[in-house]
Amino acid sequence: MPVACVMNVLRWLVRRCRRRLLKGNMSVFKANGRTQWVKNINGEFPLRTGLDYDLANDGEDRRKASCWAFLCQDTAVSDTTEETASPDLSEDGMSEGSRVDGPPQPRTIFHALHYTFEELRRILPELALKGFDAVQIPPAHISPQGDLRRSWFLRYQPLSYQDIDPALGGAEGLWRLCEEAADFRIIVIADCVFNHMAVVASCQEWQQAQWDGGKMEELQQRLDHTFGPHLNRHDFQWPWICLENEKWDDPHYMFEGWGCGEWSELSCSEKVISQHMGHLQQLLDCGVKGVRLDAAKHMRPQHVGRYVDFVQDQGGFVYAEVLSMDKQLHSQYEKLGKGVPSTDFALAASLVKAWRQENGGQAATQLQAIDHLGSHAVQFVRNHDTMFNEGPICGIDWANAEEAALAWAYLIAKNEGSLLIHQDDIHPPIVQAALAFRSDLSSVAVSASPYPLKTELVAWPPPSYETLSMLLTLADCPVGLAVFNLSSKQQRLEVPWSLEDFGVHEVRAGNNEALGGHLAARSARFFLLESAAPVPNPDVQYMTLFYFSTWEHPHIHFCVDHAWTAAPGWALRKSEKPAVRGIKIPRNGGRWWRVDVPLRAGPVEFVLNDGRGSWDNHPSSRGNYVAEMPGLHILVDKSLATLSLGAPPGLLPSS
Repeated sequence: MPVACVMNVLRWLVRRCRRRLLKGNMSVFKANGRTQWVKNINGEFPLRTGLDYDLANDGEDRRKASCWAFLCQDTAVSDTTEETASPDLSEDGMSEGSRVDGPPQPRTIFHALHYTFEELRRILPELALKGFDAVQIPPAHISPQGDLRRSWFLRYQPLSYQDIDPALGGAEGLWRLCEEAADFRIIVIADCVFNHMAVVASCQEWQQAQWDGGKMEELQQRLDHTFGPHLNRHDFQWPWICLENEKWDDPHYMFEGWGCGEWSELSCSEKVISQHMGHLQQLLDCGVKGVRLDAAKHMRPQHVGRYVDFVQDQGGFVYAEVLSMDKQLHSQYEKLGKGVPSTDFALAASLVKAWRQENGGQAATQLQAIDHLGSHAVQFVRNHDTMFNEGPICGIDWANAEEAALAWAYLIAKNEGSLLIHQDDIHPPIVQAALAFRSDLSSVAVSASPYPLKTELVAWPPPSYETLSMLLTLADCPVGLAVFNLSSKQQRLEVPWSLEDFGVHEVRAGNNEALGGHLAARSARFFLLESAAPVPNPDVQYMTLFYFSTWEHPHIHFCVDHAWTAAPGWALRKSEKPAVRGIKIPRNGGRWWRVDVPLRAGPVEFVLNDGRGSWDNHPSSRGNYVAEMPGLHILVDKSLATLSLGAPPGLLPSS
């Protein structure tokens, strides 16, 4: 059979066989709790606390409807000032409406760092079946000769921008790849290294040249010989500055310094930029639809903006590598052109800490507290820099793909933003299953923009909280479920939501055997939820605590069903003010913190601590605070206030 016929059959199969589902055992899911209602002075709202507390207090008339009736359990405190409610900020500090609409942003990017264009072309059907809508090719400029699989860093040392590297397949190979990728609705993203060129001398040689004129002439002749005739010594940054240690992030050095003292740092001149524009045009002419700008942090924003405008004016997608934990630094690049996503290293570093936990409750509190760039960023668990460089980068130090698999499964299943997944990290079975789950969910809301799925993450079951359950909803109707076992032993598969009204279909990768109603150690399972008619998001009960404290890292050590958490307990996350009036806070400073403890029922006995041995106990002889029921609770200076729970609407007296 001709190759073209085979490819056409594969394309048809990809479009017809997107969903790989096996009927799940619905009996393993238990109903939990009942809907609770609270009375608001300005109206009546159904409220489950936790997630719904945020939703009920969010909207145009939030400032008018923020007076919740509380019952104070303890005496009032002195030396206080009154604090009134204020609207919460969005998760990433920016409202979605404030962002400028840029070119379409891919959702799932396969990073093919070690593939030639021909090798990548052969696996396009498989990538499309797994739900990838973009592939990122290696830098396509001419690179030094060598084993580019073993010495991966040579890819990031340009010798010339005049041609597409024949070692990868040349311009013709790239054109064929882009053409066939388009048939599978996959775009090709090119990695572009414009900050520097190939290394011609060691840091020690350049240091010697600073006081040895003969050595400087020798090294500059190397620049002329290596990069001529199109570029020469005058196209590089002078004076030479060794960019190492604290200088990496110092704005006085990071834009002009030579990385590690040896990267041949290019100057920002019209001659250099014209070489780069020529390379970009070659890529776009071959059918490339996206560009990654390597080491963008080391180029001034206005310099990067030249490339952004050039690509976006031709309808291309651009994102920038900004290797920094500083959100303000990222924002300088994100605002360029029509919007430029950047790489979220802060998120990746936080995922390391969260997914090395062996308790779902501790992991959930860390995941909820992550301070990341938002869903517009390019997200990852580990990338080529953190995988292949010596020593951890930003604290991201996964040993291998298997160790990082559970974190990858979570990030993939969460279904937000753009993911960049390195070719070495897609092989673990739970990653494969998560990719199938993400692909299936994306088809559910394929016509919506921005992607509208919302996520609720709950540690379960009490009192051990060794698993995490993730419910994904579309227009307030559940459509997906992922369950993660963080412990080192098998766990019973149990979720906190009542799912009797749903068809539950398990998404699996391959033909692995059914696991019944259990979760293997350090594993995950994924399910699609279907209903004959729209069904509201089912209930979860929470003990939601707002705590005002001067501590930097407060924790809650609590007891549910006669079982205490391991000290220091769950970490609290930073919070905006609770949406209530009349709360008295001390004058000596501090801030609000929050934690949501999922429950089957009350009470919860608890104490607070700073994670370092200092404790906040109840002043009475019992020594512990007690939340008698699920609901909202506020603790300020040893005074605990609890939300008044009432009957369902219609039975409540009018305010």
